[in-house]
Amino acid sequence: MKIKSILKLGTLALLTAALPACSFLDTDPQIIPDDGYYNSEQKLIYGLAGVYGVLNSEALYGNYYSLQIANADDLCYFNNYNNSESRPDRYNHSAGTAAIYDTWSKLYEGIKNANRYIEAVEKTEIDPGKLSVDIGLYIAEARFLRAYYHFLLAQAWGDVPLRVKATTSPNPNNVQMAATPQEQVLKWCADEIEATIPDLYEPIDNTPSRVSQTVAQGILARVYLFMAGESVKQIDGLDKKEMYRRTAYWANEVIASHKHDLNESYEEIFINMIRDQYDTQFHESMWEAEFLGDRTSATDWTNGRIGDLIGLRSQSGTTNYSEWACNYSYGYYNGSYTLWQLYWENDRTADETASATVIDKRLTWNLPGYNYRGMNNQKISYKNKAGETVTRYLQQTQSMFKTPWVYNNNFAMPDIEGLDQTIEDAFDPADLVYDPTVMCAVRNAGKWRRETVYEKQMSAKSLYTTINFPILRYADVLLMYAEAINEYAGAPDDQAKEAIREIRKRAGVKTDESLLGDYRSFRDLVRNERGRELAFEGLRKWDLIRWGTFVEKMHNAGTNQPTENKYRNVSYTNYASANYANVTARHIYLPIPTKELAVNHALRQNPLW
Repeated sequence: MKIKSILKLGTLALLTAALPACSFLDTDPQIIPDDGYYNSEQKLIYGLAGVYGVLNSEALYGNYYSLQIANADDLCYFNNYNNSESRPDRYNHSAGTAAIYDTWSKLYEGIKNANRYIEAVEKTEIDPGKLSVDIGLYIAEARFLRAYYHFLLAQAWGDVPLRVKATTSPNPNNVQMAATPQEQVLKWCADEIEATIPDLYEPIDNTPSRVSQTVAQGILARVYLFMAGESVKQIDGLDKKEMYRRTAYWANEVIASHKHDLNESYEEIFINMIRDQYDTQFHESMWEAEFLGDRTSATDWTNGRIGDLIGLRSQSGTTNYSEWACNYSYGYYNGSYTLWQLYWENDRTADETASATVIDKRLTWNLPGYNYRGMNNQKISYKNKAGETVTRYLQQTQSMFKTPWVYNNNFAMPDIEGLDQTIEDAFDPADLVYDPTVMCAVRNAGKWRRETVYEKQMSAKSLYTTINFPILRYADVLLMYAEAINEYAGAPDDQAKEAIREIRKRAGVKTDESLLGDYRSFRDLVRNERGRELAFEGLRKWDLIRWGTFVEKMHNAGTNQPTENKYRNVSYTNYASANYANVTARHIYLPIPTKELAVNHALRQNPLW
């Protein structure tokens, strides 16, 4: 059994009420659907792990779906130097783009595994006395996952084949299946998830690696919220108002269960994930895609890319990776100027703005004002507060150290004379003078920070991570309820207002009470709050699509730049003009992969592709 590593950080105390992220998924998943195989609980778990297992693949939450497809929104952009690469987040993709096919095929692999598992387990004659739980729980989890995989497909591609029967035949005629209309697939997903809820319950270990009853309720709210959106056609017997009502109902079921709460610290949510721990106190992270291993060998890992792609950028000219002050990160995913504005210009009350001292904690966590650069004796130049050019040589005992963020490859920072000269002090945020009025250009994201104080120091360059990806957080449930009840009732209720207050209170900013009074102002507040709270978590793109603002917002992000040249970022300007300008209505849905069309001749390519 593969056990996830427990990160011991010596001088840094363990987080309160956090446990090692170790679960039934810490095993080699298998799918053995033959009749008579599932004659023990261990075998039931092996098979179910195979249904879950596609979540932590490179194609899904390891990289392609979670980052390239779902994070292709107006709040972030992918910044690397291979601008000719065909990628969904550059909107230069085609039906032949590898990431699109890999995601499509992996989702259908998960559906295939679920179908085989469900049919095999339903036939088993295992003695119930040999089981610690009712066998219906295993079937319910597999049914939920099958529905969830269909939901991801319908959300991203629109009309897709609905596959609810297992097939093992090599006959190509057995894979010929036309697409089911999107609205019908989504309705089936909603009905199927709801049907599983009575048989689900909170796991004994109370961890977010497995689907629980509240997870199913939260995901069901998400499905109905998407169905209520402008991109989905009307469903017979269900008008949009009714779907908003159902969204609010299922979100409230989670709230009323009192099994989840907001973590008192926004940062701690992600530190738990970075340190490979579950939060068993607040349970805000409700469901996570779990990545295994500690990356100390070439074989003991699955393909998680969160930390090296949405982490603090690390650069070094040395190959002595054992001396790095943080684990290597490309820092390819950057925050846009639009995201910075959401935090700095558009989320403070009048008195907070006047003082210019209140900073949203999510800003400093998600868009930190520093990265890591090397080597010893690195020369940096910057402008101090007096406008004078200062040149310094940073002396460190190790090759990597914290430095201010760069604009156009130059440092534009206030005076940083307080920058510590020892590696032991290099992780103190007080090392850098943080002036948010200056730090307004695009920066590498840092939501999953690969700093040594959080993640185990590797003995060699390690590009993959064990960092889990949050599929569902309680903060999202609160925001879904707030949005849905406002849309259903035409105004927020007291619970919706309080949800917004609590989320913002945790972020360290007040709530302008005047924005809570009417439908339109509350709607805009909730939409912006979703961007601030859930940035880089793969939800924003689908929000823009269901709001009917996707093309507009992408184009706006492409032209939205700092007005002062010294704060402009050349890479972002070039990227935005070259990629966001490509976004049109056809990008609301992905193209059906060419390889799939070549096999399944009953399918037709999506319109506009």
